[in-house]
Amino acid sequence: MFGPSPTKPDRPGSSIWLGFVPWLVFVVISRRDTPTAAVVVGLLAAIAVAIPGIRAGRPKILELGTVAFFVVFGAIVIAADPGSHDVLVRYARAFATAGLALIAFGSLALGSPFTEQYAREQVEESQWSSPAFHAVNRRLTALWGAAFVAMTCSHVIAGAIDTRRAETIFNWVIPIVLVIVVVKCTEAARARAGSRNTPS
Repeated sequence: MFGPSPTKPDRPGSSIWLGFVPWLVFVVISRRDTPTAAVVVGLLAAIAVAIPGIRAGRPKILELGTVAFFVVFGAIVIAADPGSHDVLVRYARAFATAGLALIAFGSLALGSPFTEQYAREQVEESQWSSPAFHAVNRRLTALWGAAFVAMTCSHVIAGAIDTRRAETIFNWVIPIVLVIVVVKCTEAARARAGSRNTPS
């Protein structure tokens, strides 16, 4: 059980989905309010999600990266010309998934795949230094990163075409399919790892 469980965390706050909440909040608010409001609410949500891990001495790369993204992106939004706000709203989802891709691949570059921090909360500590544990989480993090890149491209296409049909296909259908694929791959990796570690 080397990969993070997206649906059944062993302890409250250990789910990888919690780290995605600020991004979802940002996207939802950006469709209904100003870019500034979306960034502020997203940043507040990111801080709220990151605080428990920081207090416990186990800050997560995804959560810290999310806070950093909203701080930087917030500065860009504030400095941007008001006339560009329509563009920021239209491509808000693309900015969000691009930020997530940067965090995913950045964690790989640092040698600390972001999925590994969630997986550690669900396996015995004796497995943390296992080469198999590291390998599985490198693959899963790379898979999430690739999915985020694909989502970014899909959202950019939706923003460029800017029609109801494009909104449905590129902002909803394709991203949802990509998430389902990643979740299925994660579950398959966990099942394989679990079977290898089951005593015969």
